[in-house]
Amino acid sequence: MNAKILLPLALIALSGSALADDATTTLHWKGIVPTVVPGEGVIITGPSGRLPYVDSAGLDVKDATGVFTSDQISLELHYRNCADGTAAVAGACADGFMASETAEAVGDIIADAEWTMSSLETVIGTLDTTGMGTVVKMEGTQMDKSVPVTATTGTVTFTTENTESVMTSMGAELVAGQNIEVHTVINSAKAI
Repeated sequence: MNAKILLPLALIALSGSALADDATTTLHWKGIVPTVVPGEGVIITGPSGRLPYVDSAGLDVKDATGVFTSDQISLELHYRNCADGTAAVAGACADGFMASETAEAVGDIIADAEWTMSSLETVIGTLDTTGMGTVVKMEGTQMDKSVPVTATTGTVTFTTENTESVMTSMGAELVAGQNIEVHTVINSAKAI
């Protein structure tokens, strides 16, 4: 009697999998070797003085229009510790600064550092993207190239976005699977 019940149940289960509806997507991961130009008396870190800091984040591309937002990247500027391991006093060390890019070199955070965007580039394969409206924001406010922005807190966050369809700037939508990358050079300074 049990065999008579099990056989129809097995056939129903098999027929359900034969009618399954599925979807497919492609996942992409990208890594970029960090570009760091160290300062003699200051060092850029991630939150809480973390080294190495995160210098890349994901883009959330809405659709073939090329509209996107990004994850945030958080950075801090710290004084370097002195070569003898002591903290810098007013950003100065009698015997010079610790030159390494290690946690031991990270001194006090500089809450009022100036942050400047010196370049911004959007890359979509070999397409000319000069007309795209990509922006970089620090703490939610759009940055302009070569215009320093003074932080009000020690940790600052950067994001990027494009809110305009590429149909407007490039005359055509993007194809599925097209990579979009945004590269910007950010520097930070503190007058000592």
